[in-house]
Amino acid sequence: MKIGIAEANVRTPLGMQMTGYAGRVFGAMDVHDPLKMSALYIESNGIRSMIIVCQVLGFDPDYSRVTEAKICQAVNLPESNLILGAIHTHAGPASGTLYGCGCADPIWLEETQQDLINLAKSAVSNTFDGYFEYASGECEIAMNRVARTRYENYMDMIDKEAAVVKFYETGTDQLKAIFMNYGCHPVTLDHKNYQYSADYVYYAIKKLHDIYGEDVAVIFSTGCCGDLNPRYRLSFEMTEKTGNMLADSVIAAKKVFTNTNEEIRCHAKQLAIPLAVELKYEEIKPFREAALEQCRELTEENYTQNFIMIQVEAVKAFWADLCMKGYESNDLVTTIYPMIKVIQIGDLSIVALPFEVFHQLGLEIKELFHKNGRAFVMGYSNGVFGYLPYGELYEKASYETRGAHRYYGYAGPVCKEAGNIIYEYLKEVAD
Repeated sequence: MKIGIAEANVRTPLGMQMTGYAGRVFGAMDVHDPLKMSALYIESNGIRSMIIVCQVLGFDPDYSRVTEAKICQAVNLPESNLILGAIHTHAGPASGTLYGCGCADPIWLEETQQDLINLAKSAVSNTFDGYFEYASGECEIAMNRVARTRYENYMDMIDKEAAVVKFYETGTDQLKAIFMNYGCHPVTLDHKNYQYSADYVYYAIKKLHDIYGEDVAVIFSTGCCGDLNPRYRLSFEMTEKTGNMLADSVIAAKKVFTNTNEEIRCHAKQLAIPLAVELKYEEIKPFREAALEQCRELTEENYTQNFIMIQVEAVKAFWADLCMKGYESNDLVTTIYPMIKVIQIGDLSIVALPFEVFHQLGLEIKELFHKNGRAFVMGYSNGVFGYLPYGELYEKASYETRGAHRYYGYAGPVCKEAGNIIYEYLKEVAD
């Protein structure tokens, strides 16, 4: 098995708009920690695959699709064999559509696309013969923000697994890279932060570098955390505490297996997911007028209320305009078409979903693949369509099912059956 690793910095211009939150009134003022992009290339028996993780909030599906195609063309890779993920930090440069929460700069997007292509080329051109080990740790830095006011055991309604893949060089047994996956929103920092940062991910990687050495690449991917937030928040001290706890879980992770099966199998399918459209045409105009009236009242009060409130109402009005135009032109988007990808390397399955996935679906997907080995799920991968609420928490969610779609520019959240549609496809892959 040939393995290639490459890392580079994400562009972080000062003054550029950040994203993830409403309420920021100006651009980035400083760089707390350099944001990274990392590529992991794996080839076996002529089958080539690659995983790229970028320390940004996420990319639009269309941008991701074009970027994936260009990367694959540059390194001679089938598009089904590439996962392009993001960690979902809320302290990064604006990288996609999230209305009211920072606008992505077209020049930055173009330059970042070329950076990702160059990164992929570097990973392919610097390979070694290697193997990997899979280990599993337990981490409790997350809590269930949706269940918080509804269930007494909300602290336990999380995915506690820290999945760890360690890559070694054949012959020397030298550790070359650690790829970890865990489900928790990188939001220990809030909208008052104006420094670029990978959030708790930075401190987790920093501690692992301190333990294993700077020459070992450490890559983090975010799991299913649409309903999960950090337990400790709102200061860099809490960010460091959270990251160190995750790193400790990775260090203590127990080996499950050393991979001996080098077969690579890649799967990709575009699924049709209906949206639960929020408003009928006749409901949009009064909704829009109510939002505009709120904007006027807040403006007349000289912004004495929290600035976030005015942005929330402005986004409602803007979203209503989008929906009205969609109805009038008969092209309102009522179905989305996410690309679901799975890369299987021996006994390990890596599932990539372009959503903010609720944790219960992630747990059920892992269980699907456990009869044939182990699996973990990367959210925010190959674009981001917004939230994927699932199970009993679909009806209980508030922002995730009743408002977040407006920021992404969709007429409504995904339908309640969305998770089941994806699960049924993955069941075919697992079998």
